[in-house]
Amino acid sequence: MSVFIKSFYHKLFPVRQLLIRQNGEVKHVILTPWLQVFAMFCILTAITWLTVSTLQVYSQTNIISDIEQSQITKQQKWQQQQQAQQRLHEQQLEQLATLEQKHALLQSMIESLPDSLSKAEDSTTLEIEEKQQQSDLHEPLIDESKGSHIPLQQSSSLEQRLAALSTQYKQSFNKLETHIDQRQKNILTMLKGAGLDTAFANQLNYPVNDSAQGGPLNLFDESRIPSEFLTTADKLLSLNNLESLLSELPQSLPAADYYISSSYGLRKDPMNGRRAFHKGVDLAGWHKTEIFAPADGTVLRAGRNGGYGNFIELEHKNGFVTRFGHLNKIKVKKGQSVTKNDVIGLMGSTGRSTSTHLHYEVLLNDKHVNPVKITKALSRVR
Repeated sequence: MSVFIKSFYHKLFPVRQLLIRQNGEVKHVILTPWLQVFAMFCILTAITWLTVSTLQVYSQTNIISDIEQSQITKQQKWQQQQQAQQRLHEQQLEQLATLEQKHALLQSMIESLPDSLSKAEDSTTLEIEEKQQQSDLHEPLIDESKGSHIPLQQSSSLEQRLAALSTQYKQSFNKLETHIDQRQKNILTMLKGAGLDTAFANQLNYPVNDSAQGGPLNLFDESRIPSEFLTTADKLLSLNNLESLLSELPQSLPAADYYISSSYGLRKDPMNGRRAFHKGVDLAGWHKTEIFAPADGTVLRAGRNGGYGNFIELEHKNGFVTRFGHLNKIKVKKGQSVTKNDVIGLMGSTGRSTSTHLHYEVLLNDKHVNPVKITKALSRVR
């Protein structure tokens, strides 16, 4: 075996001569087998080292590249999270702005409720709920200083609070709408019972008021308020107009101390006993009992008027006219403006009268109506 190896060794690495010519001289260099083996070993060692080094550099490069790629991916994810939180933050600010408009509208509506509703127990509860919603709304729902760095868990909690507040406002508007609808229904029923529904049919919607009004313009951002909430607001405006119409009606009989001595309608005439139509109501009382204006108005006539005796005629809003006869004394003049409950005369027995009393008439659009019927109907909705 050793002989074979030795033979292979000498055959693979025989003695070699190198001729080196330098400066005109030729030199002989003998490469012995062992020197060739050493050189071969050095070459292989260098190749191996270079290969290993190259692999190491390539491996390190790949590791660095992976690290850099990982860092880029993390940064992208972080940016995406920041963008998502920023969008959520902006959405919550939008929801908060909407809630603020709902709150402003609800607060304004509660403050605009007519006395008939603002004194109700349910409306008081509604106002308490509105104040609680106001308190919740003005708590620091969103920390502006943190901007888009709000944790997702906190953002989720804010979403729940905003949703809860929105639900509470919807419930409050629904309650308010129920009160408004019921009040308006009661008034319309009363007007129908008093025979005034047709006369007021064209005035139930809120018209432009030509009285003295003004002030800075403060509009709601209707784009942020649901249409059903605005519908409720319109219903309240209509109700307030209706309440205003009621306040302008001759709601009470115009004397503080009286009894009805003759009703409205068919009766036997007190002078001749024949059937006759009594177009008013007779209120009997003490001589010189004060007679007052049943509503704001203007004096159309004041003076003697045939069978009425001393007579006053007042013109009120919405087509109403009131007449007062048999007065002892007249305390107003033609063209004078009077306010509800102003004393306009004293009870007497002038004209076609049997004794001291007030003959009182109410006309609507030039048609006589029963004063007592109107008074009783209006008393049921106060």
